Amino acid sequence: MVKKQFLTGLVIFVLFPFPSKISFAQNSDSILVFGGTGRIGSEIVKVLESQGNKISIFARPSSDRKRLEDLDVSYLIGNVLSEKDVASAFENQKFDAVISSLAKVGQEPNPHAIGGRHVTKWAKENGVKHFILISSLGAGPNPVFTKYKEILQAKGEAEILLTSSGIDYTIIRTGIILYGDEPATGNAKLIYDQNVIGTITRKDLAQLTAACVFDQKCINEVYNAVDCSLKCQVQ
Repeated sequence: MVKKQFLTGLVIFVLFPFPSKISFAQNSDSILVFGGTGRIGSEIVKVLESQGNKISIFARPSSDRKRLEDLDVSYLIGNVLSEKDVASAFENQKFDAVISSLAKVGQEPNPHAIGGRHVTKWAKENGVKHFILISSLGAGPNPVFTKYKEILQAKGEAEILLTSSGIDYTIIRTGIILYGDEPATGNAKLIYDQNVIGTITRKDLAQLTAACVFDQKCINEVYNAVDCSLKCQVQ
């Protein structure tokens, strides 16, 4: 049986095709990825790097980089819970886009609200043109899925910080992410309907995320990522 990681929330049902590139973000631009060594972030980095983008990854000294071996990426070392570390990352290099796929690991503090506050603040201070946040279905102050209450509340706070910041943003929420290394199906979509919980592979999620970096239609939108060829459930 395939293991599944349930990241709670709700999905949608307006199909969103892969996008065309726009002037604010070109393949020569610099992209900073938070959470880039993780299961989801590493897949996003792989797609962007394969397209010729200049990728920097903000990571702790102890982060496992095995998923990104042999990739042409650079690392900025720090802890997202430290505002000084985050500020230093932005002040030493110019970035056109930021992607945050932060995740709580083990018993470590939840990074979503505090880290989101630091990243959003310094992205704005340094003129980032587009901020993509990977979030969860049901994120917000009063989550329906109480088992994940703390994480969903923190992710909801990160969403509010971003949407009120004035930065051009895209929020991509997820429901059930397949836990293993399943191949992309090519059937995943970004949809608007908040009443569908869907399943998606990490590789498909990465493709959708990377495509949005370069697409004007993604600006200031909140999407849910779903692949109904795997499974969808209407709430």
